Formats: sequence, structure tokens, C-alpha cells
Amino acid sequence: MNTAESISDAKLNSHVTIQQTAKGRGVFATKKFAKGETVVVGILIEAVPERTISSVQMDFNLHINLDEPAIVTNHSCDPNTGVRNNQFGGYDFVALSDIEAGEEIVWDYETTEYEPIATFRCLCGSLSCRGKILGFKFREQILRDTYGQYIADYLKTQSK
Repeated sequence: MNTAESISDAKLNSHVTIQQTAKGRGVFATKKFAKGETVVVGILIEAVPERTISSVQMDFNLHINLDEPAIVTNHSCDPNTGVRNNQFGGYDFVALSDIEAGEEIVWDYETTEYEPIATFRCLCGSLSCRGKILGFKFREQILRDTYGQYIADYLKTQSK
């Protein structure tokens, strides 16, 4: 059984849906999730030779493409999910607080990206918006303090 078959059999990601938003496509809960529950399972599609605007960083020299819905999960400076490396070569998006049905699933891009391909103006609109997405390199301590275990494994053990 290959990874795609095992994922299909497990019905992962069956309690979220992709919808169009003012910022593009996004992922939304179709049921209530409790704090600590896995909301989205991101599965490695392929490693990419160079990072792109939509790739996700897994190590200092490794960027990957994730499947849907993970790849269309949007950023927020005040996210309701954090990331955890998973057995599928990607990230699980884990509820940082209770998430209601109908709520958009969002995560903080700086918890995986050491230094993004470009500095982006943040469009999250949260009250705690940082204004720009700079990367873990520039906000290491605040991100460690805020998210604890919910950052990429490669960022937990070393700084570049």
C-alpha cells in the first residue's frame, strides 16, 4: 500500500473543506476541533530543487510541496493551529485552541520558514499582525516562546 492509499483509507482531512476567500483559497473546519487535536495532515508530494512561493521548508536545505488541503492553509500572525512534523514527510496542523465549525484554519508561516524567499506584507488582519512575514531567523525567541513544540523540528534544535 502506498502513502496515498493509506491516507485515503484513513480518511484524513475529512473534517475540513477548501473555500474561496478574499485572500484566495483557504481551509475551513466542518466540525469543532479541540485544543491539541490534529486538524489537517499535510502530506509530502515532492521535494523541490529550489524554494518557491508555495513550497514549505522542512530543513535548512529542503523545501517541499504539500498536498491539498495543507498547501492552501493560510497564514495568520494569530493562528489557530501550529505545526508538527509527521510520518508523511510533511506537517500536521494541530489546534492551538478550540476551533469552531466554519472557522478558517490558519498557521504562522514563520514556524517553518527560516528565511522566506521574499519579505511579504502580511494580510492576515489579526489584531496582533506583525505587518511582514520575515521568517524564523528574525523572530526566533518570540516564536519559540509563543508556539513551544509547534514549530518545525529542524528549527527546534539548531540555529543557522
